[in-house]
Amino acid sequence: MDVTPADLAARSVPAGDPLARLDDLEEIPLAEQVAVFETIHSHLSARLANAEG
Repeated sequence: MDVTPADLAARSVPAGDPLARLDDLEEIPLAEQVAVFETIHSHLSARLANAEG
């Protein structure tokens, strides 16, 4: 079974603000950084959609 960036993000993002993961970015392996950025992108996109609605 292949692990996707979304799978990694779901396992590694703590509760709360995903932007807090940027503080630890240098300690995260490069392959997992993609998942962190995708999670942050999704989080910010949802916030923008709520702000526009």
